[in-house]
Amino acid sequence: MATPAPRARFAPVQRNTLKDQSYAQLRQALITGRFEPGENVTVKLLAEQLGSGIMPVREAVQRLVAEGALVNLPSGRVYVPALTRAEFDEVIEIRLLLEPYCCRKATANMNPRLVAELRALQEQLQRAASGDQAEAMLWANYQFHFGIYRQSGMGQMLPLIEAVWLRFGPMMKHSQADSADARAYVEAELHAQDELCGALERHDGEGAARMMEQIVNGTADWYRRTFPFAED
Repeated sequence: MATPAPRARFAPVQRNTLKDQSYAQLRQALITGRFEPGENVTVKLLAEQLGSGIMPVREAVQRLVAEGALVNLPSGRVYVPALTRAEFDEVIEIRLLLEPYCCRKATANMNPRLVAELRALQEQLQRAASGDQAEAMLWANYQFHFGIYRQSGMGQMLPLIEAVWLRFGPMMKHSQADSADARAYVEAELHAQDELCGALERHDGEGAARMMEQIVNGTADWYRRTFPFAED
């Protein structure tokens, strides 16, 4: 007697390229600070900006709502939630657990070409900071950090760091404020990142981890002092 064929447990997977591309672009925009806390938009506007249809963008938005990066409004719009101080403290705690560790691991895989790429990104950051080019600066900063983390060989850790930056990213526009305090913070971060490049170039894992701790703690101190956090 022939053995009956097993029943399918799942429906066939259909890959929706437009939906995936819309999700990836919106997620990256949030991570790199192109949306600000409290900003609200319609799915229609996002679809127009992405050059996509309504349905793929609506599905991408709902994925981001499920991740806590966006919140639905009764009006049908969505908005970027602002972090409370407690949520921010948790973000910083997770960053301190993950990012210095990735820097330490990355030192083993550093070579002159990679260090040169990081220093080129540092130059882009400096030029963007000098020219008040907020979007260019935040993009170069993202490329700098994740350029290091990708060299750690910790492929399963990268999505965890991205998930944390998904919540922190919208706050980063705050660092582009036209004030002496904001400029001093950015200059201090750029100097620390120069030191980090030096540690990576020397294959100094402990030194690289310490510099990343300094960068994250410097960020935490400045935002705690200057950012208008949401009510707990």
